[in-house]
Amino acid sequence: MRNSGKTIDIPAHVIGFCLALIFLCSCATQDSIRPPLPADALINKGAGNDRLFVTLRLESGEKLLFMVDTGMPFTVLDKSLESRLGKRLGTSKADYSWFGKVTVGVYSAPKLYLGDTQLLVNDRILTDNLSKLSSSGQPVMGILGMDCLRHYCIQLDFDAGKMCFLDPDHLKTNDLGKAFPITISDGEVLTRSDLFGLKIVQLSVDTGCTTDAALKTKFFEQELQRQTAVETNEYKTAAGVPVRVAYFEKVVFNGNLYHQFILSDCPDDNYLGLRFMARHLATFNFPKRIMYLRRNMELVPVADDLTIEAQIFLSKLKEKGQLPGWLQDEHGNISIWIPGENNPEVYPVSRTINAAKNGGVSKYHYIVMKASKDGAWKLQRAWRTDTNEHVVEEYPVP
Repeated sequence: MRNSGKTIDIPAHVIGFCLALIFLCSCATQDSIRPPLPADALINKGAGNDRLFVTLRLESGEKLLFMVDTGMPFTVLDKSLESRLGKRLGTSKADYSWFGKVTVGVYSAPKLYLGDTQLLVNDRILTDNLSKLSSSGQPVMGILGMDCLRHYCIQLDFDAGKMCFLDPDHLKTNDLGKAFPITISDGEVLTRSDLFGLKIVQLSVDTGCTTDAALKTKFFEQELQRQTAVETNEYKTAAGVPVRVAYFEKVVFNGNLYHQFILSDCPDDNYLGLRFMARHLATFNFPKRIMYLRRNMELVPVADDLTIEAQIFLSKLKEKGQLPGWLQDEHGNISIWIPGENNPEVYPVSRTINAAKNGGVSKYHYIVMKASKDGAWKLQRAWRTDTNEHVVEEYPVP
C-alpha cells in the first residue's frame, strides 16, 4: 500500500506524525530497538499457494487472524474493530494493489501479542474493510505490516509450518543459503538480482504477492515474446482491475533454474512473491538489512502441470459464469490445491481444488477428471462446506 498524501478530516501535523514518522526517522533510532523475541508461531498450511497468515491476540485475549505482508508499510486492522480503538484521530487516502484507492481510518494502536510477547508496532495504525481477504473462508482481521516486521529477524519455515523470530545480532548464517542485501524505503523491502533476462533488476520483496513474481508491464510483455508460456490467464482483483498471469515451465533467478513459475503483470513495479519465498527457507534479518534464501528442492510447494491445468479449467468456468456456487463477478481464490495429489501421469487422473470467496466463510470444493493426456478436463463433483468442514450444499454438475 502506498499513501497518496491526501488527507480528510485530519490535521496535517497529525497525519505527518502518525504515518510518515515511521519511515522518516533515522535508521539508528529505528534499528537500535531490540524488542523481546516472540516464540515460534504457526503459519497456515499451504502458505505460498495461499496468503501467509498468523494468529495474534489483543490485550483482552481475543485471537485474530492476521495476514503477514512485507509489502504493507503499516499495520492495518479491520474496521469492525474500530469501536475498541478509542477516538478516531482522522482519515487518510491509501492505495492498495488489491482494493484500489480507499479511505482508511487512523487510530492509536492497541497492544498486539504473539503468544505472550507484545509486538513492537508504531503507535498509530490504520483501519479498513478487510472483508475481501480470507483464509479458506476464515475472516482476516488484520494485516501485519513493515512498521512491526522491520524490528525483527524473521524466518519463514514453510516445511515446518512456522514463523520463527531469531536474534538479529547473533544470527548463525552458515546454513541459511544465499545472502541478498535489502533496503527498506517507505516501508518497501527492496533487493536486486537477475530475473528472467533482466540483469540486476530491483525487486520488491512482497509476501502479499501470491504469485512467484511480478514484472512491470513492458518486461512482462518482453518475456512473453521471448519464451512461450505454458498457459496464460487473466483475473480481476477485488478492485476489479484485470491482471494477466503467465505460467512458465522454466525460469532462471540469480543463475538458478526454477520450474513451474507463475509470473503476473504489474503496471508499476517488479516483485518477488510469496510463492517464490515458499520454495525456500526464507530468513529476513530486517535490522541488519539482509535476506537469506536456502532452496528446498524436494519441498517446493508448487502444483504439477496437471494441477495447473485443473486450476485454469475451473477459472475459465468461473469467467463464463459456469462454476457451481459462484457468480461470474464474484472474486476469490481458486488456486488452493492438495499437494498430496501431485501424482505421476497415470490416466485417468483427477484433482481436488478448493476455493474461497473474498469475505466469505464457506469453502468450495471441486473434483475434476481427465481421462487421457489429450482429453478435456471435466467437472465431476462440486460442494460447499462450512467453517467446521461440514457439507452444507451439493451442486449439480453439467
